[in-house]
Formats: sequence, C-alpha cells, structure tokens
Amino acid sequence: MPPVVLLYSTTTNTTAFRLKSLCHSHFRPHSFQHIIRRTMKAYIQFIGQSSPEGPPSLIVHYDSQRYMFNCREGTQRLCVEERVRLSKLRDIYLTRVAWDNMGGMPGMLLTLADAGVKDLTIHGPKNLTHFLVGTRHFIYRTSLALDTNEFNNDSNDNNNNTTVENRGPLKVTPIHILPDQYSPSGTKRRHNDENAVQDQEYRKSILRQMFPVGNKSSSVPAHTIEAPCTPRGVSKKKKKNPDEIAIDMEEDVLDNQKSNNNNNNGTTVYKSGHPLGMDNGKQQQQRSMDYLRNPLPRTRPYPVATSYICRGPTLPGKFNPKAAKELGLAPGPNYGRLQRGQTITLDDGRTIEPHQVVGPSSPGHLFLIIDCPDQSYLNNLIHSNAFKQYQQTKEKKDQPCSVIHLIGQDVLEDKRYREWMNLFSPNTEHIISTPDICAQTVLYKAHAYGQVKLSQLDNQIFPVPHYSNIATRKLNDYKDLPKKCIPLSNMLKYNLEPKPGVVKEEHHEFDHDKALKQIKQNQEFMGSVQKAKKNASTVQLEESFPGDNVEIITLGTGSSIPSKYRNVSATLVKTPENGSIMLDAGEGTLGQMMRRFGNELEQELRQLQCIFVSHLHADHHLGVIQLLTKWAKLNNNDNKKLYVVAPFIFNTWLHEYSGVEPFQFGDKVVMVRNESILTNRYPIKTELEHFEGLKKAIGINNMNAVNVIHCRYAYGLTMDHQTGWKLVYSGDTRPCDNLVEAGKNATLLIHEATLEDSMKAEAIAKRHSTTEEAVEIGQSMNAKYTLLNHFSQRYPKVPSLSKEQSNVCFSFDLMTIPIKRIPVLPKFTETISLLFKEEKEEEENQQIDS
Repeated sequence: MPPVVLLYSTTTNTTAFRLKSLCHSHFRPHSFQHIIRRTMKAYIQFIGQSSPEGPPSLIVHYDSQRYMFNCREGTQRLCVEERVRLSKLRDIYLTRVAWDNMGGMPGMLLTLADAGVKDLTIHGPKNLTHFLVGTRHFIYRTSLALDTNEFNNDSNDNNNNTTVENRGPLKVTPIHILPDQYSPSGTKRRHNDENAVQDQEYRKSILRQMFPVGNKSSSVPAHTIEAPCTPRGVSKKKKKNPDEIAIDMEEDVLDNQKSNNNNNNGTTVYKSGHPLGMDNGKQQQQRSMDYLRNPLPRTRPYPVATSYICRGPTLPGKFNPKAAKELGLAPGPNYGRLQRGQTITLDDGRTIEPHQVVGPSSPGHLFLIIDCPDQSYLNNLIHSNAFKQYQQTKEKKDQPCSVIHLIGQDVLEDKRYREWMNLFSPNTEHIISTPDICAQTVLYKAHAYGQVKLSQLDNQIFPVPHYSNIATRKLNDYKDLPKKCIPLSNMLKYNLEPKPGVVKEEHHEFDHDKALKQIKQNQEFMGSVQKAKKNASTVQLEESFPGDNVEIITLGTGSSIPSKYRNVSATLVKTPENGSIMLDAGEGTLGQMMRRFGNELEQELRQLQCIFVSHLHADHHLGVIQLLTKWAKLNNNDNKKLYVVAPFIFNTWLHEYSGVEPFQFGDKVVMVRNESILTNRYPIKTELEHFEGLKKAIGINNMNAVNVIHCRYAYGLTMDHQTGWKLVYSGDTRPCDNLVEAGKNATLLIHEATLEDSMKAEAIAKRHSTTEEAVEIGQSMNAKYTLLNHFSQRYPKVPSLSKEQSNVCFSFDLMTIPIKRIPVLPKFTETISLLFKEEKEEEENQQIDS
C-alpha cells in the first residue's frame, strides 16, 4: 500500500487585516485539502504577554488552518490592533478552565460567528462545557457549529493522557497535571455514575441549542445578545409588571439551586425529571424553556493544568528527478503522482513505486506548551512520565524545537524547574512567560498614541497609560538556565517550518517620550492645544457643591466589541471616603484598570465596593468575573463584601460559574437583584441584609434600578449619596421618561450616546440614543452635568455636538475627571476633533499603502 502523503500550500501572507473584514471571507472549513510540501511554512504567533490579565494567547499558523491556545480577555482587541487573521481558526485549546485563560472566549465566539467562521471545536479540561453552557443567557448564534472536546481526567493520575483526534496538520496530546495533595472534596467521585454521564449529555444538548446551525426559522431567546431589542411587555395572563414576573422566575431558579445544594449525593434533582428524559412533541417547547430556567447540574472546581505536546505533519521526502530519469520517466503528471504517494504503471508495463524516486520522509516539527501556574503543580510536572520521551534523547524526532513555558514566577524561581528544563536537548529553544520576565509593554499602541496627544491638553484628565519596556526580572539573573532562552513578548513569532527559530522582525515598542517629540513637531496641533488650554483656564471652578470631588474614570467608552481606540463599557466612580463603584464591566476592564493605575492596581481593586450590571448584553459584563476572582483573592482574609447589583438572571450565571472557579460567591461576593430595587420595591430577607450592607458601605441613602427601553431586563441606575449628590446612569436605552423622572436634579448623568444625530432611525431600531437625544435627557432631568459614553465603534474617535454646552462632555478611555472639572472639557472639543482628524487621515493612508 503506498504511503499516505498530505500536502500543504505555502502561503504565509498575514498582511493588513481587521476582524470586521472577516465577514467578507469565503472560507469554508470543509472545502480545503491538506496539502503538505517540503517547502511548507508554519509558525507560532504570541498574542499579548503574561500580565495580571493572564497568560498570553498563542496562534499556530498553517495556510489551511489556525489553532489557538488560550483566549484571555482582550485577545480579540489585540487581533484587531495587530491585524491578526482568524478566519481559518477551527480549534481552540485551553490549558486551564480558569477565567485568566479563557475570559476572552465568549466575546471571541460572537465575533468569529459574525465574521463567517462556520465550524469550531474547543478542547480543554473538565468543566469546559459547563462554563460555555453557563453563558446561555447571553451567547447565541445560528451560524456557528460549536463543539467541545472535554478531557475527563478526573483522577490523580497525572499520566492519564489521550491524544486528540488529528484535525488538520497538528497532532495535539494533552498532559494533565494536578497540584499536590489534590483530592475531590465532599462527595465520592462519580466516574462511572450514570447520572454524571447524563448530566454531561444535558450540557451538550444545551450547547447545541445555543448554536443551532442553520436554524434560521426558530425565534431567538429574548434574553440573549442575539435577541431583538424590544421593550418589555406586560403579561396578558398575569396582571403583574414584567419585573414581578422576573422575580417569580428567579424564585423558581433559586429553589432549584437550593434543592441541588442540599442534595448530599452530588447529583442534580429536577422537579419534573431530567430534561433529557422528556418526550419529544408536545414537551419540546417546555424542554427549551427548562434549559434556560433550570440550573445546570452541579460541578466543582477542578484545578488541573494541561500542558500540550504538539507535533506537526510528516514532511514528504524530496523528489529525485535524476532517479526518475534513469527509470525512463519523462517530466510530467507522473512526477506529481509519485510525489503524492501514488504507484504508477508505465506504457511498457513496468510499475514504479514512490520510494524509487522519492527520498525518505522527515518527522514533523515538535513543540511543547507547558502550563505550571505555581509551585503546587511543580512536583507532579517534573515527575510526569509523559515528558521523559522528549528529554535526554538522541532521537532528533523527539527533540522539541521549542518549549513554551507559561508559568508562575515562583516556578521559575524554583531550582527544580530549571533543572527539569535542562533535561531537554541543548538545541531546544525555551520561550519563557511570567509577569516578571515579560516586559509590560503597551499592547494597544493606537490608543496610547492618541492618549499622549490628549495629555497635552491636561495630563491629569488624560493620563498616559502605565507601561514598562523593561522587565522586572531578566533571564540573565538565572545562571543555570538552558543556553537558548528568551522572554516571551507580544507578537513574537517563532518559525516551525521550514527552519525552526525565532523570527527577527522589527517590532517597535511604544515610547511616549518619542511619541511626544513627534507630536510637538506638529505646529498646527500644538497651537490648537495652547488655545484650548487658555480657554479652559477661564472656566470658573471656585463653586463648591456636594459631590464635586467625586472622581469619574471612564475605563471603556465604546459599544458592541472592543476596538483600537475604545474598549467596551466600564465606568469607575471613586468616592473620597466610601471606595468605588463600577458601572458595567465589559471584557478587558481589569486590563484597562491595569493601564490606568499601574502599581496601584491591587489597591484600587481592594477599594471596589459595588459592581452594577445594567443588562445582559456581553459588552457590558464579560469583565465582571475577572474582577470578582481578583478581588476575592486580595480580600480573602478580611470581612469585606463586594456587592453585585444586576438583573436576576446574572445570579444564575455567577452561581453556575462559581462551580468552575471559586470566588467566594454567596459569602464575600453577594448579589442584589435589579428587580428588587425598582422604584416602589424593596428587597426582603437575606437580600435586604445585603442591600443595607451595600448602602452603608458606599454611604448612600438610596439606590434604585430604573426600567429603560432597550431589551428585556435592561436597567438604569439612580444613587443618592448621604452628602447630597446624586448620580444617574442610563445603561443602554432610548430616551426614557422613567429615567428622567427618577433622575430629577442629578448632580451627574452618565448617558449613552451610541449613534450620531444623523443615525436616529438606526438608533430607534436598535433602541439606543443619539448624541442630541442624550443631551436633551440631561436637560429634561435638570442634571447639573451630563457625561456621554458608549459610542459606536464605527465612530471611534470623537462624536460631535450641534452646539457647545458647558455642562455636557464626551468621554474617552482612561479619562479621569472630578465632577467639578467637567466644565473644562468642552473647551477641548475643537482640539480633540483636530487630533483625531489627523489620525483618521494617517490611517486611511496606511490602508491605501497596504
């Protein structure tokens, strides 16, 4: 039987690309052939670097396919920034089912589906499917076939590993490492328990309903991000307002959760039997509702760290034209057939086998990805038999060309780990990623450059992002590392084929001093800056009023998906004496805090008292889990509580995710439902205790959620402080009388202005507000100041006002301003417009050149 030869094309063009251009891609995942040639090119691209946000993401590039390893928060924004193409992504591998490693996944799934990716499999350890299905209330797409391949290694056997089915060129073998002294807590393990299998089947069934490919006729669940933004209607069957109905539904969910928590067998109990056991036909509609209303089967955190052994395709031998000529073969189609492993028969009856004219094949490239988050994993890692084949071996095929170390700093400090590294071939290149070894460079250069320009107006209002081009620790500090070691850096490229090694590309790091020097050469801009600063100096700020020293930090001011210039929604309100309140927290909020506060990040996290979530669209809350997990670790040994005020469905999401990764939910992290604090409503029982604790913690007399006009379970917020100031936050909404009435005489209104005034028809259709409408709401409310945010990413630079208003201003990412200084901002508008006009022209010229 002739050998099977797979072929690859050799294109490696990864030129200018934006995620939004993926929607024009004609890629169909099942339409290509695997074509491997000896001249094949393949490489690894590193997206980001180890930081408080988590480990970097890795993308393995082949022409026919992409593989991603880990997907932390901010990955898709970085792909936009660096023009990384993802249209051929078919497999994502996670080293851990922890938010640090996968926080960017929900948003990435939505973006990939909208961009035309049709088929995707996510591989990872236990609880992967549970995590994905937990997002069912806000993730839904009919264009993407999503599947999970979950490694169900629920034991202390660190050598219980299974090779993943070869999908395309790369063969991946997971190696599972558990921390020392790990044992499943509580009830006995259920490896072969029928209910455990059924629970997993149930999760899979929900996943299929979340991604029902081709099911264009089915109605979209009204609470999901895909749902039409329609206002809530009153039930005809029940004479209750929809929020009272929501409370009733939440009580059902809580009853189910309580029932499950009290079940000592660790199995899930359903009042009407297991949903998978329901009959088809009449009960189909009920089954669809049950999967939304019923809590997921219980799970527990499983702290496995999965490393991967990755082997590329075998390369075919080199064709020998001289040998072919000696056999009487003329150049032509038969050459190609023999190269593809086919036996041919000549006209004279002779049979020519491929091995007669093709040299021996070469083993594919080999690289390892090691995840060792801290020293508790180290002993099991270095004693795992899974790696011994690739250490101290003379077989070149088993010598990795590179080992990528995604490790904790304490792991690198341990001499045992460095000794283990030295067991690999001296020719192996080691790429090391720890928060201290990686320089914390600027990742979003376009925004940082714009921020340097803005800082010329006022560097307190528009601070330059914190960054460092110099790592805290250097590899030279360790004298016993292998010779070939380099620190991982953002956009580092490592070639796998044809010749392995780090690609030396010119990649300019951001330096604000150099940027400033360039900016100051623009006389027109600097002249406008001086004029704006002179005008701002004439603003009278002597008046004192309640709340004048409350500080507003707009961490994210864009809508929908992150862009180069604006991250998604997040606004931090810092009070002088009562800590801070986060108003929504889209994906990447922790990273924005890191860039704003630098070394003071942990202090700012400790001072966080409350997170308000306005509604369940993903751009408003996918950063919440990261904040909760970090906050819980920092405040583990004190009596503080963090209050989450959110729609009732968010409680289900937090409850279910707490089974994947602990963050002290229900103990130190507690929730108050928006539905419970609507006007003329008040929480009861335990929720009342939480609400009173919240009011005391942040020094307020009252806090009310307000029904707004956007989607189901969408709310604004009013907050009256004890010292006399009042804050109103709109969330996403059309102009809303409810908000005007509740927010009368506000000190500050923070209102969305998603679309320009010329886009009013679209604003009505999508239930957003235009700039002019938002300003009018502030006037109707008699708000002292109005701050506009949540701008469409189609207009990412600066919107426009029909006329200057001294008490109305726009927000920009990382902008930091005390309320009393808001009148200064309108004086900067003309200069800011000039600033971004220049950048737009530069960007258009770059696109033409590319």
